[in-house]
Amino acid sequence: MKRKTSNLKFIPGDKILIVLLTISMIFLPHCSGNRIERITGFEVKAVQLSKEIPFIKLHMKNGDVYIFDNWKMDQKENVVLGNGNHLDMNRQLIDQGEFKLSIKDVALAETNVIKNSAAVTALTFATVITGIFTVVCITNPKACFGSCPTFYANNGNEYIVQSEGFSSSISPCLEEKDIDALFRIKPESENFEIQLRNEAYETHVIRKANVLALPKKKGNRVFAAMDDKFYEAGNLIGASEVVGEEGDCSEKLCSFDGVERFSPADSNNLAEKEIIEISFNNITEGNKGLVIASRQTLLTTFLFYQGLAYMGSSAGYFLANLERNSEEVKKIIDQPRKELGNIEVFVETVSGDWKKAGEIGEHGPISTDIKIVPLNNLNTSSSIKIKLRMTKGLWRIDYLALADLKGKVDPVIISPSDAFPKLTGYNSNVTELLTNEDSVLVTFPGDKYFLQYKLPEDFENYELFLESQGYYLEWMREEWLAEENPAKVYQMFFNPQQFFKDLAPQFKKVEAEMEETFWSSKYVYP
Repeated sequence: MKRKTSNLKFIPGDKILIVLLTISMIFLPHCSGNRIERITGFEVKAVQLSKEIPFIKLHMKNGDVYIFDNWKMDQKENVVLGNGNHLDMNRQLIDQGEFKLSIKDVALAETNVIKNSAAVTALTFATVITGIFTVVCITNPKACFGSCPTFYANNGNEYIVQSEGFSSSISPCLEEKDIDALFRIKPESENFEIQLRNEAYETHVIRKANVLALPKKKGNRVFAAMDDKFYEAGNLIGASEVVGEEGDCSEKLCSFDGVERFSPADSNNLAEKEIIEISFNNITEGNKGLVIASRQTLLTTFLFYQGLAYMGSSAGYFLANLERNSEEVKKIIDQPRKELGNIEVFVETVSGDWKKAGEIGEHGPISTDIKIVPLNNLNTSSSIKIKLRMTKGLWRIDYLALADLKGKVDPVIISPSDAFPKLTGYNSNVTELLTNEDSVLVTFPGDKYFLQYKLPEDFENYELFLESQGYYLEWMREEWLAEENPAKVYQMFFNPQQFFKDLAPQFKKVEAEMEETFWSSKYVYP
């Protein structure tokens, strides 16, 4: 191969689609229900050369990059073959010609076209999309609808959203488990159904979607804590007073009814904190827990999309580094998260000091989840005073209550017993994909499944939760790419305190209209 000294002319950013290659994969020629095997290294079960995919960019684990204008995968040798350019880690051209690369050496791939072909559906991906925004989204692309997998259950009248799974798992190395209460759902029989949807321009990789059934006595409820422990609780009482900066807001928080208390973000610092003071009177003795129903505002949605916009056409390089150095990069990306923080719970002691009892922090703006914070070693008197400390403009709180803790309970894990694909017409064995430890279900925009579960015969005596596990990949929007700014990316990760101050004026310009824009731009087929 002839060595070139000139720099490669890069493909324009508005043509780039990010594609993450998972640790291992099997190609299936359909747009959903794909199976990805969890084995050592990569395994490719098909040979694919698609004219619909004019180029692919491969980020290697050693930092090099290959850009091919045509390519194919060889299942026998487990390699990618292509014709194009080889660049070093500094993006200087090394060689041009034909190359043969082992799949196991690839950290991440990018391409510029997405089609429902065998090659693309085998690669879980995020992409640049153009021409499919609704009118309301054009003026405020950072408020466009996005979600992780959303799960709906029937409340007796209609299907209502009850969970958005693993909201912070934005790449394979960040895969995690998420537990959400099905608090407002009362099954009518032991045959229980949940609807799983992909409602955004994202790829969802779902490893589990189990129902957890927790036994309870009549009149009691069961709540999950942040450590995934479950507590049976009874005698829930509302606060006698809840005071924020706006004054008493206890009426908004006395029931789980969709009437939420929230505040606008600070004009000078998006990480500025606020305090809510809560009083409970006429308290009986015994172990207590604070019940909080909450969801995030669209501040985190804006920050996530703004971060991707600042990465711009280099987002592939950032994501490749995340996959190459997951533990090191996880610590870096946690810095802005820690700066924003969760909802912290403090309890007043007998001496008048404030002691932190715990915190809750359900990520995501779509589904309100309900959690409990045990108030351990509480010196119970006739009244209890509690403070919540949280970032202004970040949380919507629907319900607060004090509960008597009855003890910990263990769940019965119920995997889906059957499933019915909708929209795509593809008859994959979705149940097997969600119950086999070596498989995952990959869904694309518009995919919808009805998952069937068999509850215990005495199902009325159980509290239900949804346990989901996986990760998702956000598709890049063309409208974001004009804001590419590596210096801002560096500031976001290494100086988040200043980052949130600098970004405050930009967010405040769109904050008031974000909710309307977000829900108005919910996914529909273009």
